[in-house]
Amino acid sequence: MRSIKTKLFSLALAACMVLALAGCAMSTPSTVGTIGGVEIPAGIYLLAQYNSYNTAANAADLATGETASDVKAVLKATCTGTINGEEVTAVGSDYVAQLTTRAIEYYAAVEKQFAEQNGVLDDAATAEAAKTADSLWTSNGDLYTANGISKTSVENYLLNAQKAKAMLRMSYGADGTTPVTDEEYTDYVNNDCYYIEAVQFPLVNYSSHSMATDDEKTAIMATAESCLTTLNQTATAETASNSALYTAAMTYVPQAMAAMGSTLNASQAVYYAASQLYTPDNLSSYGSDEYNNLTDPLDEAGMNNWTVIDLGTTILVARKIDPFKTYTVEDLNNMYDLLTSMKSTAIQDELYAAGAALEHNLNNSALNTYSAANIKKNV
Repeated sequence: MRSIKTKLFSLALAACMVLALAGCAMSTPSTVGTIGGVEIPAGIYLLAQYNSYNTAANAADLATGETASDVKAVLKATCTGTINGEEVTAVGSDYVAQLTTRAIEYYAAVEKQFAEQNGVLDDAATAEAAKTADSLWTSNGDLYTANGISKTSVENYLLNAQKAKAMLRMSYGADGTTPVTDEEYTDYVNNDCYYIEAVQFPLVNYSSHSMATDDEKTAIMATAESCLTTLNQTATAETASNSALYTAAMTYVPQAMAAMGSTLNASQAVYYAASQLYTPDNLSSYGSDEYNNLTDPLDEAGMNNWTVIDLGTTILVARKIDPFKTYTVEDLNNMYDLLTSMKSTAIQDELYAAGAALEHNLNNSALNTYSAANIKKNV
């Protein structure tokens, strides 16, 4: 009888141990440790890792037939890209790890400094984070869930980004610790930006969605030259916003569209005239320092002088002018958010550096639990 009881007890104990072990296997840590005393929730880590994987997948040298959704292939592939301002070539798993570490360091630096400076997000910033989280969850919620990322984690990650955005103004805004001066704004506009007036002549027939033929392009170019002549006669060199610009668009753009068999009335054509400040980020899309398809022709023409520029899908009749003939620094800052254009990279670099310098107390066991090998790209 004792033997039977002993065996039953042993079996029951073994069953409990199996269940206990199973419970341990199924449980997952809620955080991966701290950086600078800031707790890194597991959901934030997983989201940072997932985003880092997507970046690595785009940088991976994949074999024929392999895709960005093939997690094993990406983690084994050679990835080449820029990390911390330097070109890095590494195996995919290490590349993802480096990007993930950098992301959570940034997260920690933002949380720490925002709290230390008694930062408070306004209602608009909070609402924007919530709205973006809703949108992301609608399109990717199933995939996030499969990767252990909750909607709350997505929203908190976005709130962190809003805090970083707020810190830009806390550092460099008018009431910041190191405010940008009017002289710095003026120098930036004069030396790094282009204020351009232009009439646009599309080389795409929006009715047929086809490019202009050679004959059509020749006719459009002739129309642009006529527009140039008119603007040289009517648009003054001293005015940043000139009604002659809109009159020219209403006159010549319908003619150019007609050359491609399209009809455009004058009231619609006015939208093909524009006066705009182009920041370095805007200008970079037109080419490099070696040759920029927009700025080099404008520089060749000289300030206030109209010129015709062929951008491939559009012909511009354009000129560079001085916006300070019409606008103040405050006007331009309100219209174009010069502060963000000037200092967003600087504040990001500062936060990345601050995060890397913080004390790291990460839990290796937790990091191993949330290995990138567990990432899912299909649900």
